[in-house]
Amino acid sequence: MDDNVIELERWRDFNDAEPQRLDDSRPWDGAETTEEIKTRMLVNIRGVLSYLLPGGAFQGGKFLVGDVQGNRGDSLSVELAGPKAGMWHDFATGEGGDIIGLWAAVSGRDTRTDFPAIMDDIREWLDGRSRTLHDDRAAQSKAPPTDDLGPVTAKWDYHDDDGRLIACVYRYDPPSGKQFRPWDVVNRRLKAPEPRPLYNRPGIKEADQVVLVEGEKAAQALIDVGISATTAMNGAKAPIEKTDWSPLDGKRVLIWPDKDSPGWQYAMAAGQAVLAAGARSVSVLLPPDDKPEKWDAADAVDDGMDVAEFIATTERQSLRPEKTTLDLSDWHATRYSGDAPEQRFLVEGSFPMGVVSILAAMGDTGKGMMTLDLALSVATGKARSVSVSPEPMAFGGPVREFGTAVIFTAEDDQGEVHRRLQRLDPEEFRLERPERLIVVPLPNAGGPIPLVVSGKDGPEITPQFRMVRDQIMRLRDLKLVVFDPLASFIHADVTSDPAAGSFATGLLASLATETGAAVIVAHHMRKPQGNRPIVSVEQARDAVRGTSAIVDGVRMVYALWPAPEEHQAFAFKALEEPYARNAVFQGAVVKANGPADRAIRTFLRAPTGLLVDATERLREVRRPEQDLLEALVEAVASAAENGHPFTHTGGTGLFKQRHRLPILFHDMARNKIEGLVQDLLNARPPVLVKGMAEGSKELKWLDVPAGPFARGVGQFVHGAHETGE
Repeated sequence: MDDNVIELERWRDFNDAEPQRLDDSRPWDGAETTEEIKTRMLVNIRGVLSYLLPGGAFQGGKFLVGDVQGNRGDSLSVELAGPKAGMWHDFATGEGGDIIGLWAAVSGRDTRTDFPAIMDDIREWLDGRSRTLHDDRAAQSKAPPTDDLGPVTAKWDYHDDDGRLIACVYRYDPPSGKQFRPWDVVNRRLKAPEPRPLYNRPGIKEADQVVLVEGEKAAQALIDVGISATTAMNGAKAPIEKTDWSPLDGKRVLIWPDKDSPGWQYAMAAGQAVLAAGARSVSVLLPPDDKPEKWDAADAVDDGMDVAEFIATTERQSLRPEKTTLDLSDWHATRYSGDAPEQRFLVEGSFPMGVVSILAAMGDTGKGMMTLDLALSVATGKARSVSVSPEPMAFGGPVREFGTAVIFTAEDDQGEVHRRLQRLDPEEFRLERPERLIVVPLPNAGGPIPLVVSGKDGPEITPQFRMVRDQIMRLRDLKLVVFDPLASFIHADVTSDPAAGSFATGLLASLATETGAAVIVAHHMRKPQGNRPIVSVEQARDAVRGTSAIVDGVRMVYALWPAPEEHQAFAFKALEEPYARNAVFQGAVVKANGPADRAIRTFLRAPTGLLVDATERLREVRRPEQDLLEALVEAVASAAENGHPFTHTGGTGLFKQRHRLPILFHDMARNKIEGLVQDLLNARPPVLVKGMAEGSKELKWLDVPAGPFARGVGQFVHGAHETGE
């Protein structure tokens, strides 16, 4: 980019500054050197030239006018930037010199004989006190210094650590709206220095804690009340990568953003840059809820607030580096001394806090209804009217964490969400603390939000993810975030590309870690081969769509699937409920890195459409011995037919695999289950027999007399393994 090109759009608006006086107020007494006076002129070179020669024109990097009398033309040229800034040459007369010489020529004076008087005039003009050059210019000199954008209305000086002036920023208020222009004092050019310095570097140097704000007005307001503050040049619009953050190395930094979305997004981005620069700690102040939009530090000072107390006591969010360089010495055994932190659960026995989990289900199961019900429980702390428990329950366990819940749903529109909420929460408990329940129906909110896309070199994070993350990070007391379904948010081939699956789950895991919330991703399951029913946790896990990277990349997977027909019949009969299609489902934790309730639970669809846990009701049903035997025979026959047979004892035995049996067997003792099987084997004629798989000669697999394993033609399906007893 040409040094003389001004990036106006990047400098349009970064604070609401009140005009700062342009008078450095020191009298001309010879203490200020000629070079210092010249520097002050070059810093405001456009204003100087507009004042001296109002008939001239700015063109690119030059100022053009007819002559020193100010006539129109282009014979006289003045350099505006670079090492030759202020140098002028009149091609018609051959005259030329520096900016002081031009002032002398325009005023009709000789620098050799009138130098002190010339410097007095310049100094007075710079201080805003002079209103004349010579008599015939009196009318022209009544206005303050002007630029092509009009009068300069504010000015801020940037200094190095030793207090030397290195840059200035000028504010203008033309009819089109306020604008800002930087001046690089060292290189004498109308452009921001590279890298861009921080404001108040001498103050930063002496401070332990520094407050980073948006704009010089806010920074100076804090400085004036005794607080060490700074800002990046161009405030919230500052290019993060072009700012020199190194003065904040070793400092405790508090970011005070303006109360608006751009302010928060800038705070998150700047915070990471400050951490990378070596700051000891970085946190972001949370503006009070009762303050208006765009409220900032300057407003706090104007309001008469005790800002020191406010800074010390106001809630804030600590930031951690997004990416760190591994240092093995940081991870020795002292990190793991004392009591280990307790694993917290959103739902007891499932869905841990601070990690990403998958909720997998087949179509038309009702997973969206269940996550919405979970969010209601988290947000309201109240049990649903359909619950059999006085405390909020979800997925077979009590809800243990309460606060803000967020759902992003790509499958339901606003109307459907509203209807579901009305059915689930007819008392409208959700409106007691409405800010704690956020449901975003993407069909009504701008369409899909891709968090990950396939890039040229692999999966990539999108700007939408950063936008969502920044807003989520700002929520208070966040406990739950749901993305439903995964495919609507991950626009990469997670079903066949392990790298894409790992990238997506890793990204969501980082979000869970940053927020401390439970992040749940709804995902689809495929039907088992041959449309055979799922009868085991292993089969359910294998039915989760995608590569193993999806399941392996998360801490917990909960699956929901239609119950086998024999279990459906048993549930309707035991609960004395009328038969209904698509109404009985089973669910379980099918993968967990840590403690979890791995029991298979039975869910019955309620009139609201919600799947309600019926496990405990079924356990309370007491069945006659004959009913138990019939149920056991049905379960054995179904398992053999589906290629997942039982043995009498051992790892594949009925007791070890009792979670695959009807629920009334789940709490039954080993000797009771194995005794019932023995009775069925000993019956005459036998009700159960031991058979063999096709190609095998070992009789060990339980089956009914006419079943495939009894006939020696049994075949195993994926998830069934021929293991010893």
